[in-house]
Amino acid sequence: MEDPDVVRGLIAANDVIEWWRRTHAYPLTKVNAGLRHYLNPYGRPSVTQRLKKWPTIIYKLQRHPTMRLSAMQDVGGLRAILPNQLAVDEIAQRLGRNWRSRLAAENDYVRQPKESGYRAVHLVVNQDERRIELQLRTPWQDMWAQSAEEDTARLGLGLKFGLGPDDLREYYRLMADVVAAREEGKLVDEGLVARLAELHPQMRRYFSRHRE
Repeated sequence: MEDPDVVRGLIAANDVIEWWRRTHAYPLTKVNAGLRHYLNPYGRPSVTQRLKKWPTIIYKLQRHPTMRLSAMQDVGGLRAILPNQLAVDEIAQRLGRNWRSRLAAENDYVRQPKESGYRAVHLVVNQDERRIELQLRTPWQDMWAQSAEEDTARLGLGLKFGLGPDDLREYYRLMADVVAAREEGKLVDEGLVARLAELHPQMRRYFSRHRE
């Protein structure tokens, strides 16, 4: 039988997390409106916004047990897909100049990719005492990230967090390098292509699940 105090504690914790999520909704909408002003010269870039889901918040706190909920910088998030890396850099620079007093963090995961291979430029903006994360990506970077996210959910392997089998993580990391080379107009390294060819047969046991 469940301890009543434990149950009450869990309910209270759930209420706090849900309240904290909701308090990011209006600041998120305000940052979205401000961001779109800067995106006007690029036509109609795709912009999406989301509040981090309850299970994802819990999982992140489990992965970072010393993190305080109030220090989580991506409870509210925006993602803008821009035509190319030049556009991403121009927007990041303009926001960096004009929103300098509001920026809590800037992370260039293009020049310093995450271990998983993930590439994008992230800015964290203070808005109404809440932190809102902006992810600026090219279409190729977004395609890679969406694929990793889908396979994270499908396989339950934590790919987007740098977790999972070594061969699958290496495959995704190398594919990210291929995408980056193509975006920069460079030839893909022959050694990289050869290693991908070696890994390809091993990938069948993961990707064949799409057809089950």
